[in-house]
Amino acid sequence: MKTKISNLPVDLLEEILSRVPVKSIGAVRSTCKNWNVLSKDQRFANKHIEKAAASQRDKEILVITVNTKDDLISLSQAVSVHHVFYCNGLLLCLWRGIKRGFVVCNPYWGKRRWIICPTERWYEMFAFGYDKSCRIHKILRLSKDDNIVIHIDIYDLSSDSWKTPDVAFHSNVIDYTEASLSLKGNTYWLAYDKESGDGFLHCFDFTRERFGLRLPLPFGFTYGCNVSLSSVREEKLAVLLKQFAIIDVWVTDKIEPDAVSWSKLFKVQLNCRFLFGSFLINEEKKTFVVFDNCCRSYIIDGESGDTYIREVEKIEAPYVRLDNLVGCYVPSSVQIFS
Repeated sequence: MKTKISNLPVDLLEEILSRVPVKSIGAVRSTCKNWNVLSKDQRFANKHIEKAAASQRDKEILVITVNTKDDLISLSQAVSVHHVFYCNGLLLCLWRGIKRGFVVCNPYWGKRRWIICPTERWYEMFAFGYDKSCRIHKILRLSKDDNIVIHIDIYDLSSDSWKTPDVAFHSNVIDYTEASLSLKGNTYWLAYDKESGDGFLHCFDFTRERFGLRLPLPFGFTYGCNVSLSSVREEKLAVLLKQFAIIDVWVTDKIEPDAVSWSKLFKVQLNCRFLFGSFLINEEKKTFVVFDNCCRSYIIDGESGDTYIREVEKIEAPYVRLDNLVGCYVPSSVQIFS
């Protein structure tokens, strides 16, 4: 007697479906009602993601977000996503349309929440992280008004509200790069001292809702240098320094809001020129992809010691810098409650 897959024992069916690639989970859910219910069970989700992480091990999952049309939101015009932040399986997309705000989503569940920003000011920077004591995600906004007064606002996803914490912040002497990077719940920026021009790493701790100390980088640099941050499987920070035709990459041995140590990963001599942007890295294979701000990406492989650069297919991102839209994404079963 033949057994249909729909008649398989639940444990066996769960084991089979848990081996389906994460990118195909949508097809699984649309196959039948029973598979849809099973795939949305929290225990199954945890098992599925663990298997996906094990199979990916040293691979990075690249997520590229371009324009989001109004079929995703009840507005009369298109919404343009122009910056994406990644944290613990969630994506935070900053959008502009009739209004201005965020959408927080978990691609694994297909869930999203729309958030409206506080009063818009002429200068704004954002960061995404979570409180490690309770795993509640938060959004940080740094902004200035016409009087160059610094404002700090924090959005709490659990309470769906903004607040202004009592934080000592001396941004009159600190200038941050535009992009922030989330790692282990905290957010890190490359920053500069406005008086000396010296660069350093700066952290915002979302658990304490405080800024950490100025952390040293493995090299000296000043404003205007080609420096970029990335992450290694949400476990380490990586920093890339480009000087003329040479690229140096370091990764962290230890990283906390008030402490950091670095190891040199590799040094690459380039044989072509390209505009500098964000990057993704495979630490073991010593391979990385650089995305410039003109919608181009380059693969640089230093595993054998012989480096080659190959321009890959151009990716269109109208009106937006491509290096603001790419990053390392690892699936998560974190739920978003709207």
